[in-house]
Amino acid sequence: MSDSKLKIVIASLIVIGFSILAWSVQPAANESGVVWYSILPPVIAVAFAIATRRLLLSLAAGVVLGSILINVPPALTQPSAWASSFVTLVGHLWNVISSPFNLAVLAFIMLMLTMVSIVILSGGLLAIVRWLEQYAKGPRSTQFITTLMGFLVFIDDYANVMIVGTSMRPISDSMLVSREKLAFIVDATAAPISGIALMSTWIGYEVGIFAEVSTALGFERDAYSMFLDALSFRFYCIFMILFIFVNIWSRREFGGMLIAERRSRLGEVSAADAVLLSKVNDNIEPDKNAKIKMSTAFYPFGILFFILFLGLWIDGGGVALLVESPMSLLSFSDWRDVVSAAENNVHVLNIAGLLALLTAIFCAIVIATLPKQSIGRAIKQGAKSAFYPWQILILAWTLSAICNELQTSPFLVAVVGDSMPVLFYPVIVFILSAAAAIATGTAWGTMAIFIPITSQVAFQLDGGIYGLVTIMSLAAVLDGAIFGDHCSPISDTTVMSSIATSCDHIHHVRTQFPYALLVAASAIGAGYIPAMYGTPLWLAMMLAVGFFSLFLVLLAKKVNA
Repeated sequence: MSDSKLKIVIASLIVIGFSILAWSVQPAANESGVVWYSILPPVIAVAFAIATRRLLLSLAAGVVLGSILINVPPALTQPSAWASSFVTLVGHLWNVISSPFNLAVLAFIMLMLTMVSIVILSGGLLAIVRWLEQYAKGPRSTQFITTLMGFLVFIDDYANVMIVGTSMRPISDSMLVSREKLAFIVDATAAPISGIALMSTWIGYEVGIFAEVSTALGFERDAYSMFLDALSFRFYCIFMILFIFVNIWSRREFGGMLIAERRSRLGEVSAADAVLLSKVNDNIEPDKNAKIKMSTAFYPFGILFFILFLGLWIDGGGVALLVESPMSLLSFSDWRDVVSAAENNVHVLNIAGLLALLTAIFCAIVIATLPKQSIGRAIKQGAKSAFYPWQILILAWTLSAICNELQTSPFLVAVVGDSMPVLFYPVIVFILSAAAAIATGTAWGTMAIFIPITSQVAFQLDGGIYGLVTIMSLAAVLDGAIFGDHCSPISDTTVMSSIATSCDHIHHVRTQFPYALLVAASAIGAGYIPAMYGTPLWLAMMLAVGFFSLFLVLLAKKVNA
């Protein structure tokens, strides 16, 4: 059987299997007013992506099917219902492209890609490569440096992905690290680190949801304390970070990543059949007449960081705090509270991105002494490279909105009910949150939907008190959403990781999925279940490291440096 036919068979089995499974549990979900076919649009999108590797077509199929399912099944014989599907499709597309948040994300992508194209043209990234090459002696040290950079850019996952991916790609290429491995490290150190950092844009969102739950259920516990309570049960995020270090140190890979890394060591960092979401990093080379200096990259990225922190400080009410206490700038707790309170983090990213772009243009003219015509071509090419990623994200967001209307996530919750044994409840919550994030492509959306629903059940299982099951369930939703985000081909962060690293998107998802699944399995086996028996975090971490080491030694193969 040819490879293409095998993919079609696998995709068909996925659709049929999920359809039968969803239909079989429909009676348990009827009371909640949700329907089994609500999972079909994301399942079709993922299955099409596997079978055809045409992401736009796959997403479009899911969107069209979802628009039909919203209107037609309740009124199958009415022509008006079919006509309404077109109205539904247009309405959701308009809502997506007119959303200020979505427009801000799209603008940030264009600003970053344009800035990167100018920094490459002016030789700034080449200078950074030359400087880091003294520390990046080979593939393993290059991967360690990439991981450490992921820790440094902890403030926001979007900024993390774009900055680390674009700056490390030339170095990883020169050290023959595959684009797939680079994309994995970048993706795996974005949301997991931003999600558990004591001060990041994620924390404000998570704390905001916790606050609503605390008020609704009367926990008498402030939201940030709830976040800290759940922190020691964030097993997927913590174990993913541990796995990256064990994986890099061992130099052992498995699955598609093993194939990619062995291919890369032979000089082919990107697969021959790779289709890139953005080719800005591959098509632009440093101008031959440019003065190669690190400052042409340092200043733009420095401005990006400075304005990002300054903007979050202002947006989070830091100015008023500074008036009251001038020493608040030196207080970690004040920074934590201010950043968590910031509500317009994406708009702050845009302001930072615009000023960074202007700085890059200024440096290209003044420091690199490039002619304006060359800079203009770089701007045009950088902006043009954003169009395809825009299409992917717009369709992904539209599919997510359609899934919300079809109540895909509530269906997954409804099939479980409140009869689950206490011991396994956090595990089930983790799995359901992951499934919802894979289906909808949004970690934040999954958190917003699942936390209020699952916390109510956990609260009852705890006997009506704020107890261990409730705390672990909160952590399980947050981590399950991030795990699902890592596995979903329609996740915006996953798409942006592919963009930033110039990696084929389907290759990135396909090679990352087994690694994410391994970490998720360890989170369940060495994390959630032992924690229900009182196992401390330090012991769970040791169990995870032991499991990763044993797995890699027995089932993975070493890749030569």
